[in-house]
Amino acid sequence: MRSVKDWRAFTASMVSVVALMIIVGIVSPHVSIKVLENEGLFWVSLLTLAYMVARAAASITHAALYRSLSARALGTAGLAAIVGSYALYAVSPTSTYPAIKLVEGFAAGLFWPLMQTLIVDSVDPGWRSRWMSIYFMAGAVAGYAGYAVGSLIYSVLGPSLIVWVGVAAGAVFTAAYAVIAPGRGVTAERASSPRFKEVFADLGRVWPYVPIILLVGGVNGLMKDYLFAYTKEVTGMDEPTLRNYWSAIGYVGLALSYALAHVQEVMGRTRAVLAVSTALVGSSALMLVVRDPATVFAVLTATTVGLRVIRPVLRGVVSNAASRPEHGIALVNAFSNIAAGAAPVIVAAAASLL
Repeated sequence: MRSVKDWRAFTASMVSVVALMIIVGIVSPHVSIKVLENEGLFWVSLLTLAYMVARAAASITHAALYRSLSARALGTAGLAAIVGSYALYAVSPTSTYPAIKLVEGFAAGLFWPLMQTLIVDSVDPGWRSRWMSIYFMAGAVAGYAGYAVGSLIYSVLGPSLIVWVGVAAGAVFTAAYAVIAPGRGVTAERASSPRFKEVFADLGRVWPYVPIILLVGGVNGLMKDYLFAYTKEVTGMDEPTLRNYWSAIGYVGLALSYALAHVQEVMGRTRAVLAVSTALVGSSALMLVVRDPATVFAVLTATTVGLRVIRPVLRGVVSNAASRPEHGIALVNAFSNIAAGAAPVIVAAAASLL
């Protein structure tokens, strides 16, 4: 494919998003359900808050370090910290999980923006949005597969081993990543002393996109932990059933989002498609009043479609608008993660008052 300029960086990113998202899909739902059962729904929102705030801070750190550290060194460090946080979940009480989420979130904030930057830096600028769409779709398919794999592990090995399976798989992948990742950055230009002010200098270029970034980030944060746990409370499903239910929502949503993106591609109706997808993201508000599993399925599927269409387009557009792609990726992730962390806590606090 002529659109790819650096195959090693491109391959490392695509393999990583598939492998790690399967592992995340195994571990993360179990962590959320344990907190829900032992501490309550508000504590689930604290998981997302801790994770996203730490990830937002680390996203800016990634941008400043990207041109001074190799993708191999930075990515391996992030992966090792993620695996370490999983091990802490396995041996710690649930009351400490929000604190552990800070560690996992900071590590994820180093790793995931790095993978996205490798994608946008290793392909031609005109293909960035398209390849980001494929990247996010591959990660989503893998993540929902991880939910189903976790259900199988739960049924065969028991719930006590779910997190340990994730630790073992994560350790193996960390070693594999250290082999396949590029030892140097993608571009020849290297900054001798990376400065955070260079990242924040691009705020003016990114500012027009901030409102939609906050909306998408907030709803994405609700989908991460809170709505998963909320769906369990509403439907009363056990963990294996809920995992498969959530996986089905994801796959149906992905198929429909692909169809919507195809309309955008073939008919050139970008503005119309983005307007529709924004409305679909907003449909998540209906979760306040729906209770029937079939209706919940429809609402969450619609939300998934909206998120899947908007997220890659935003990153592609903003990475082109910024002076450097990694600055745009870092700022999108920072704003998204702040919104994603705040939204579940605000919703949980409002629900407790009502």
